[in-house]
Amino acid sequence: MTRFVPSLLLAASTLLAGPSFALQIVSLTPQGEVARVRQIVAKFDQAAVNFGDPKAPAPLSVSCTDAQAGKGTGRWTDAKAWVYDFENDLPPGVRCTVTRIPTFKPSAGGELTGPERYQFNSGGPFVRSFMPGTYARIDEQQMFVLELNGAATLESVRQNVWCSADGVGERIPVKLLDGEQRTGLLKAFSRDKAAEKDPLRFITMQCNRTLTPGAKVQVVYGKGVATPSGVANNVERRLDYQVREPF
Repeated sequence: MTRFVPSLLLAASTLLAGPSFALQIVSLTPQGEVARVRQIVAKFDQAAVNFGDPKAPAPLSVSCTDAQAGKGTGRWTDAKAWVYDFENDLPPGVRCTVTRIPTFKPSAGGELTGPERYQFNSGGPFVRSFMPGTYARIDEQQMFVLELNGAATLESVRQNVWCSADGVGERIPVKLLDGEQRTGLLKAFSRDKAAEKDPLRFITMQCNRTLTPGAKVQVVYGKGVATPSGVANNVERRLDYQVREPF
């Protein structure tokens, strides 16, 4: 009589049960702090679904601190890649969490393993455009418009935006413009309608001193300009100008 040892029985039962594997995410973007976020991309180490199956389930869920901004649609672009498209670019100051769905099962069997969640945020507000352009010669009391990609608190602007000028050995604070000055300036640069809808996205300002004719001047958008939710910009930007010569 042939006798089977336990190890042979275990091997036989494993073969009968069929293959099983652990599916893993090999990359997920974005992570950390990233501006201009429009899409999340997750890539897997092997086929996760039958590509082309319209009913293939999502492996991940997405939630953001701004529910409206976080609206979007997930889809499989191939058997190893899943993307989530936001309806619009995320504004600054939004934090998002991408979570593994525990009930997701790969089409070939096995389990989705690895980190339970990934996180990223869309960073602080940055300068999208500015008026006048740096090609222009500015006057001694020039007024500026900085258009941001999202809202910024006025206090953070006062503390972290300044002017730098030849011959002045210290920061020149900025004066924020309001009332008729602001309205007229925004209208002159055709930004009045947009500013009515989202006023904290537009900085109207001038250097808080009369500039010297012919001097080189910088408008410095420093680190620390923050959204109302408290997420701060961490990249300094300098806009170079030259004051016009006296007549």
